[in-house]
Amino acid sequence: MTDLVARPAQQIQDRLLTGGRIGTLTVAVTVQFVLCLPQLLASRDRFLALWPEFVAFGMLTAVAAGAVWFLVRGKEMSLVVRWTGAGVVLLASVLASAVVPPGEYLGPPHWIFGIVGWYGLVLLFDLPAAALVGFLVAHQLLTFAELVVVGPPHHLVLAPMAITAVSVGGFQLAVGLAAQVLRRTAAAAGDAAAEEERIRTQDQIAEHLHRDHHARYTTLLSTTIPLLAGLAHGSLDPADEDVRRRCAIEAARMRRLFAESDEVSDRLVHELLACVDVAERNGVLVQFAVRGEPRRLPREVRRELLDPVAAALASAVSSARATVTRTRDRVRVSVVSDARRRPQTGREPRHVEVNTVFDETRLWVEAIWRPTSSR
Repeated sequence: MTDLVARPAQQIQDRLLTGGRIGTLTVAVTVQFVLCLPQLLASRDRFLALWPEFVAFGMLTAVAAGAVWFLVRGKEMSLVVRWTGAGVVLLASVLASAVVPPGEYLGPPHWIFGIVGWYGLVLLFDLPAAALVGFLVAHQLLTFAELVVVGPPHHLVLAPMAITAVSVGGFQLAVGLAAQVLRRTAAAAGDAAAEEERIRTQDQIAEHLHRDHHARYTTLLSTTIPLLAGLAHGSLDPADEDVRRRCAIEAARMRRLFAESDEVSDRLVHELLACVDVAERNGVLVQFAVRGEPRRLPREVRRELLDPVAAALASAVSSARATVTRTRDRVRVSVVSDARRRPQTGREPRHVEVNTVFDETRLWVEAIWRPTSSR
């Protein structure tokens, strides 16, 4: 039951997180091809070398294609894949920044600076905030280190560059923190859905048990209750053979009904063995045989198969033989006993064919259920 409850809750959480991943990936791809690509093409004559820019652009495109592949396949990226992709993105940033003229850092030719953080969001979306912060800080430090290596810019442009770096990184960090809020919201929504589903499942189980108990009481109402009432008021004599036979039949029926609630792999055989146990307690020697693999049968079908058989077992005097045969096209339960009277068959079965032969010394009862037939 826990798995059934957890499944829809997990689906809700997965849908929310998948929506967040799709959103960040859409932003990253849009920024790369709509904003960065025109800047790259417009600045191609200003780079110290052009091929590193296109290689870096291709590396980012490969990361985007990999993220799309994982989303389409519905697979979760492992930590190795995530950090490998993050390393590829940072390497692309270093490669593209290395050929940017010193005075053009954080300007149009330095197109890659603004896109790196978005791909960090794509890869590290649902990891703890420390992972994204570490990635963004590493990107800023690498950019600063390259800037120092190629030579610091004029102090007049240093302040605008710092403002650009802080604003771009701060905005991406804010989006990343919002993603963390979404992740927590998704987890909370999943927990709430799991709790709601658990309560609904418990209500359904309680309702099912109530209906089952009512059905069992109704089953006993027409036979067992009058018998017990007759014994209690003295209108029935416990020493009478017919009364004792009726008591044995009702005891077998009650044991079978109680056995219905047991958690077993073969319910039909388990419930029949409950009837066999009652007969053996009355001194009847019962031979029991089972042929064929277990099958899942509706409760009503099992009751109609076993009710006449239980009555035949309870009517036995000293010996009986019960057989269960299961094939692809039918399930057959039969009993041969040394009963001296033909037992009452009760209500007419709707799903099962019942055959009875009685010759005053032997009673043969057969109940057959065919999957494609319903009487």
